[in-house]
Amino acid sequence: MTSEIDTLQRLHFSYLYLGHARIGDCFMDGAGQRLRAVPAHPRLQAELRALKLACGGARRGARAFRLDCGGVSYRVQVMKTSDGPLFVLRRLDPIRASLSALGMPGPYVRRLLDAGLGGLVVVCGAARSGRTSTAGALVRDRLSLYGGIAMTIEEPIDAAPDGACGDGLCIRTLMSHDHAGDLRAALGCGIRIVFVGGVEDPALLVDMLSAARDGALIVSTVQADGVGHAIARLHTLAARVLDAQAATALLADGLAAVLHQRLSMRAAGQRRLEARLLMLADSAPARAQVRAGRYGELEAGLRQQMTSMIHSDALASLRQEG
Repeated sequence: MTSEIDTLQRLHFSYLYLGHARIGDCFMDGAGQRLRAVPAHPRLQAELRALKLACGGARRGARAFRLDCGGVSYRVQVMKTSDGPLFVLRRLDPIRASLSALGMPGPYVRRLLDAGLGGLVVVCGAARSGRTSTAGALVRDRLSLYGGIAMTIEEPIDAAPDGACGDGLCIRTLMSHDHAGDLRAALGCGIRIVFVGGVEDPALLVDMLSAARDGALIVSTVQADGVGHAIARLHTLAARVLDAQAATALLADGLAAVLHQRLSMRAAGQRRLEARLLMLADSAPARAQVRAGRYGELEAGLRQQMTSMIHSDALASLRQEG
């Protein structure tokens, strides 16, 4: 019951709306997505006042930013309304799990963590499907395995790793107004991996693909409902800067892998990760289909490749047991 909620820690929400002059403070619950008024418990209200003060004093002028307050990290979106600013908050997952711990199938993990992997790796899915968590886990796992330095180009910073990862190091940077310049600066620092937040800037995407074609490992995310849809969206973006033929050629040369994932609900509110992986680095036919712009034909090759991955890993396990 909401009447029993006396601290922010006990308030379970998908979004928290703070500071609106007329509607007051309210939250959207995670289960039925119903809008509810925040309970009036004095201790909870005191925490909300401190949180609103922190939101108002952080990153003035920014439309979105990360806020650490009271031992919890939030993603804050600032909405300008006729009654003043409205802060929309979402808790960021404090867990920094590995790909395996997130539930990624073993055959996929092994390919994504291959020492020779280079190019652009894109994690796609619907909103709130855990794309950024998976992309962050990939960066973290590779740094832990192989060392080196990664840099993140993300604004606001959501789930990118920070600090030491085994013998590796991840350095968070903030995006400026010159996104492509941020990427070029990062690539000039002798780093091993670049993590770029969601792909939305056409010029940045072209520079990402160009660097990936030249051997850099770049990890990013895009909202899409499938592997083919993700590649088509990337093509649409790139084609705003390049002609259509050059865009498809750059995609074919620069893309290394596209991972689509979704979270399905199981009993007792548990969520299960379901993923599909297309490794273009392992498939000349898939690269040819991308180069020809035949994204709808990727599905058959994707299914065949996934089956081959599973069978190959199963045979390898049997040999090891024998």
